[in-house]
Amino acid sequence: MEKVIEQVKQWEFLKKIPTEIHGFTLINEFITCGSQYRIFTYNHQQARRSFNVMYDEATKDFLVRIVIGLTEFCDISFITPDFAFFEKVLTERMEKTLRQLAYFDPASLCAQFTQKKVLEWPYRTELPDKVGDFTLFVSPEKPFKGLNGSYVIIDYSDFATESNLTINYNIFRDEFFGEIRLRRIPIMTSDFDSKTLTELETKLGEHLIHTLEGLRLKLKS
Repeated sequence: MEKVIEQVKQWEFLKKIPTEIHGFTLINEFITCGSQYRIFTYNHQQARRSFNVMYDEATKDFLVRIVIGLTEFCDISFITPDFAFFEKVLTERMEKTLRQLAYFDPASLCAQFTQKKVLEWPYRTELPDKVGDFTLFVSPEKPFKGLNGSYVIIDYSDFATESNLTINYNIFRDEFFGEIRLRRIPIMTSDFDSKTLTELETKLGEHLIHTLEGLRLKLKS
């Protein structure tokens, strides 16, 4: 870790990057958190999105962690143990990634996902903007790609308690499914498992309000 920290201290790349990109503000960190050394972050506070650059001593890799609301994942396209190659990848891909985080681009969606017609789904108008303390953070006309071939198409979040319900589509399983986090702790649910948008509409009508109200009660207990 000491060698990496010394490399970062002398890293000319940090002197060249702008303080703001597409509404994201640069935060130089240089702090150790467990096995990770956090180098810098581009943060968009209003949009609740961030691009975190770090080194992980446990895996000996440089990596980028993407945060969108309460969803966090490592972008595998940036992971590398080689410091020089990491700079090259950041130079080539960082601005584009920040642009995609800041502005929704339908062209970034894969063909299999677009064939499901989620963006054109009329059911969007049936989704309430708020259910108790849960706010509609992600809606079907502006989904985002997460991990392992999954797209988040609906996200109801209570950021104060770090709890949410997401509805996702996985391109490998060709299936819609739900995920719940209660104070960031995952809870399994099969209530929203569907193969088609028509089936998902029925499941949402039956379970959406009930699930969010149930989460609200658990948070108060």
